[in-house]
Amino acid sequence: MQLENNEDLKKNKLNIKDAIYYVSESWDAVKDSVIVNCWRKTGILPSVSREKIETAINIQDISSEQQEEDVNDLVIDLTSQDPDPEIEDQLNTYLDLNNLHIITEEKLENSEIIEIVLDEANQRENRDPNDSDEEQPEVPISEGLMDLKKFISFFEQQTNTGFKAEDLKIFRNYLTLIN
Repeated sequence: MQLENNEDLKKNKLNIKDAIYYVSESWDAVKDSVIVNCWRKTGILPSVSREKIETAINIQDISSEQQEEDVNDLVIDLTSQDPDPEIEDQLNTYLDLNNLHIITEEKLENSEIIEIVLDEANQRENRDPNDSDEEQPEVPISEGLMDLKKFISFFEQQTNTGFKAEDLKIFRNYLTLIN
């Protein structure tokens, strides 16, 4: 794209996302016939005629039909021993699941992707950092007082200049407030 237009690549830096997009776009532009011809030119694969391909497909179809008949016969055998329509229905339902085409992920349009990203960003912005899913247990006064006394004791033992006497006064004020 940019090379075709003779644009300066240093002005427009390429990130990983764009690189993946360009590779995907290029791969999609490759025709099936090009890939087939490349494999033929390598000489790695044996040449296969259309007749052989059709024969292989027919054999596979026959095998699949035979397997389906065998399974149906098993269902009949199982249900004939104990003729319970509910069991037969459950077996057939289970076996029909293999024939379903379940879409696990649908392709999203750009507008849908943008909407999802913006919704997540809004949720993060609107969330109170003090809120949490868990409710904090209430701390009894006696336990808080004991922990504050321990912290004051710890604070008094420090020789680091980052521990200032003015801060110690604040903690002592809280201690007198609680007592």
